[in-house]
Amino acid sequence: MVGPKEKRISIFEKIITKTATIANVRPWNSGNISEVDLHLPQVDFSKWNKTPVIKCRTSAMHYTDYTPSMWDNNEHICTLYIDTSHSGKGSEWVKEIKENDTLNYIHIDFENHYPVEDKQLVFLGDQTAIGHFCALQQLASTNAKINGYICFNNQQTAEGFTKNCPWLPLETLTGYEETNQKTAQLLEQLEDKENCIFYIVGYAKMVVSIRKYLKSQGIAGEQIKSKGFWH
Repeated sequence: MVGPKEKRISIFEKIITKTATIANVRPWNSGNISEVDLHLPQVDFSKWNKTPVIKCRTSAMHYTDYTPSMWDNNEHICTLYIDTSHSGKGSEWVKEIKENDTLNYIHIDFENHYPVEDKQLVFLGDQTAIGHFCALQQLASTNAKINGYICFNNQQTAEGFTKNCPWLPLETLTGYEETNQKTAQLLEQLEDKENCIFYIVGYAKMVVSIRKYLKSQGIAGEQIKSKGFWH
């Protein structure tokens, strides 16, 4: 758990960080995901045209990257989707925070991931990719065609995704061993592979495996955008 020492912030960290306010915390009733709403009044979300990354202080001198998504520029609020299925610093932090707490963060940066006009978007990832895919969908035009899958640690979390993120039209898997088979099925179903951009996000070994498979099937490197995390 996050103890008193971890909550205290040093003078040095105060100098290098900015602040946001926790507007809401919503653990999923089913599954290992928590939604965290951040109030960032000083940030102009309307300028975002790539997937954002916020480096959050989760304990003393420890910072974790998350993808802001579902942003509302009028309210200056965005949402983080945080995987709590493992015992990392981020998981411990999100279980302790509450509404109106202060979040310290270093900066908001941007991945070189963005929707490409008139291209079909194929999302391939695991439960750490929910926010990333929500952000890409928000950046895409309203008529953008999106498909793909998300791999979950268990059926309960997969059901939570279907309930809590109905706007993402993605299939759910419940085991990493299913990803290559499902990727093969998706490729067979795609009518125009050359007109697709593939976004692979999640566990680093999974990302490498899927990327290699896509390239072995003739998908060009410039059609593949990837981001790996170490769980």
